[in-house]
This record gives sequence, C-alpha cells and structure tokens, in this order.
Amino acid sequence: MHRVSSPKLRSSREEPALARVTTVLFAVTLVLAGWSGFKDLSHQREWKVVPVNAAEGELNGIRVGVREVRASVLDNGSDRSLLFVRIDLQGSEADARSWTDCLVSVQDASGRTWLPLYGFVRGAIEILASDGKDHGFSGFADVNENSPTTYDQIYRLPKSALDNLSLYVSGYGT
Repeated sequence: MHRVSSPKLRSSREEPALARVTTVLFAVTLVLAGWSGFKDLSHQREWKVVPVNAAEGELNGIRVGVREVRASVLDNGSDRSLLFVRIDLQGSEADARSWTDCLVSVQDASGRTWLPLYGFVRGAIEILASDGKDHGFSGFADVNENSPTTYDQIYRLPKSALDNLSLYVSGYGT
C-alpha cells in the first residue's frame, strides 16, 4: 500500500518572513520597472511656467502668439459651444527640435481644463476660421525664424465657460 503524505504546513514564523520577502521583491520590481515610466511622466508636466498677459509670449526660444479666437454656441439648446483658436509659432529650427511635443489647452477661472478635439469635429474649424482653412497641428518641422507657422485647435466646452478663459501652451522638452 502506498502511503500519501500530508502536505507540510508552514509554521507561523515562516509566514511573516515570507510576507516581508514578497514586499521587498515587489518594491524592487516596482522601482526597476517603473523608473522609466516615472521619468516619462516627469517630463510631461508644465515645469517651467511663463505667465504672459498678452496675446503673444516666448517659451524656450519659440514665440507663441494667439492670432484668432472665435466661439460658436451650439443651436440644439445644450450648454455646449465650440471654441476655435489659431496660434502662430516662430523660432529657430534648433529651438523647435528641442520641443518633443506641444499641448495647447484652455482653462477657466475655476481650474477646469479642456484639451483640443480631433477627428470629424475639426471640420468646424473651416466654418469658424476667417480664411476657411484648417491649418491642423503637424508638429514642429515647419517652425522657423523667418515667418510664423500657423496651427489651429478646436475645443468643446460649456458656453458658461467662455467668459474667462486662459490658453495654456506646454512644450514638452522645454
């Protein structure tokens, strides 16, 4: 007859030690695996704030100017509106290459933030823009010192927020 042995039970002293080892290994894994993610997140913040109270300002060698702003309240009785913002960027090609990305957002006085819309709604830019064109936002390849490069953004926000908005331009890598 073959005898089946019962599984060996851990003693109560081994369980806390095993929990400590597991916690230490988890922490080490989190640090090693998460370090690159943490570094990425730390670069995607507005670390250098340059307040400008005019329609134009400079951030790390790139002049950013607001050229046109128009809003349209949607007719369907909702509290929604579309906000069109046209900005110009101008600066040296070297400074433009130092910006790995750019985020343009609008914020109201209470701190609510809206990011630009992409996709089919961009057709509204052609209706709201004075020249009927959507200049898009294709990156910094065209930014130069000689003439401003124009980019367009559109936002959907409550019409009640239209009264007191600020434009925030974040250049990653700046």
